[in-house]
Amino acid sequence: MQEIEINGRLYRIETVMTRNRNAYARLKGETILVSMPGHWPRKEREKTAASLVKRTVKEIARGRWTPEGSRKLEFSHGQMLSILGQEYNLVFIPSGRFGGKTRGSTIEIRVAEHPEKEKKASQMVCSQIIKAAKPEVMERVRHFNTRHFNTDIKRLTLRDNTSTWGSCSKKGNITLNIRLLFMPLEILDYVIVHELAHTRYMSHGSRFWGLVERVLPDYRERKKWLRNYGWSAVPGKRSGQQKISSFFHECPL
Repeated sequence: MQEIEINGRLYRIETVMTRNRNAYARLKGETILVSMPGHWPRKEREKTAASLVKRTVKEIARGRWTPEGSRKLEFSHGQMLSILGQEYNLVFIPSGRFGGKTRGSTIEIRVAEHPEKEKKASQMVCSQIIKAAKPEVMERVRHFNTRHFNTDIKRLTLRDNTSTWGSCSKKGNITLNIRLLFMPLEILDYVIVHELAHTRYMSHGSRFWGLVERVLPDYRERKKWLRNYGWSAVPGKRSGQQKISSFFHECPL
């Protein structure tokens, strides 16, 4: 296994073969994990893997991607969350079992004694956030889909993902990162349009970006904001969120 030192910190580089359509790199602790489609030609895999590692190392060196930021979201009692522009107060209540509910602008989480109670409590917070935000996100997806795409969206999923902002399957299933809910609505809309455009073109070719531009003429500015600030945004702070990052290469056509 290859190792590399970045800013005085040692990282392992691990490459794994998968059945996925696309190649990507992500950070797991202090391991740079490069996932490559096993069906790609060997030379294409080697070229793409080298490119992904190079870009990943560059982002780590710049401080945009850290082992600490590659973790799942964590929340705490008394935290203020801005979700789709609406403020919520987070309250943890000792209880005999885990549970949660949202009362107006307050998210209440019942926390039981457990070796991983912080992790479980944060998962409950994510569930409440998704429950509160999903109707509006669905409406925004319908808005753009009806006006510009008219495709059959089978399912929308919101998830605490540490590697991607969103994805779209061939079956029309769209997944969005819950972290987008803490960002400006313009950024959420950009990712929605990006994934809807994948219902027409799965690759990031000129036709794909031309379609995105017709819907959002300023998409380049939104894309730049997401690249520069998205992974550093933290719930409750207007500047951002957990630092995480990922790079993708589409299946060569």
